Amino acid sequence: MNAREAGFTALETTIAAGLIAMLFAALGTGIVHESTAFQSAARGDALAAAAREELRIAADALKYDGSSLQTSSVATTVPMPVGSPLSAQLSLSTEALPGGALVLRVRASNGSSPGSLAREATLVVERRMPVPGSSAIAPTQVAAPFGAP
Repeated sequence: MNAREAGFTALETTIAAGLIAMLFAALGTGIVHESTAFQSAARGDALAAAAREELRIAADALKYDGSSLQTSSVATTVPMPVGSPLSAQLSLSTEALPGGALVLRVRASNGSSPGSLAREATLVVERRMPVPGSSAIAPTQVAAPFGAP
């Protein structure tokens, strides 16, 4: 190897090392981005599952005539598939529709900051059942008395 080739080899090595460093930086950025997206999806799934579960419980409470629920909100934690539980705010609201139907809404959110997530579950309870043990009188038609208009 002569003196002119020695400098050229050092330049090639420096460029190759720079390219490898850029490749690892791009790969690391991609991994961090995918990890953040996975965590966001996992938080969203956990909030949606919590909203659906609370909606099911609220629907059970409202399935009988005369039962009611008030709008309420509670701070709790939601289990996560990996890591510590996620702090969440669960809010329940009801809305009466014409004909006696009720709309139940449960909203689960993990904060009020701009980067927070929220999921909502909605259910319409159309017909409510009599309380167990009570007797319901079935609607019947009664013939009009004689001489009635």
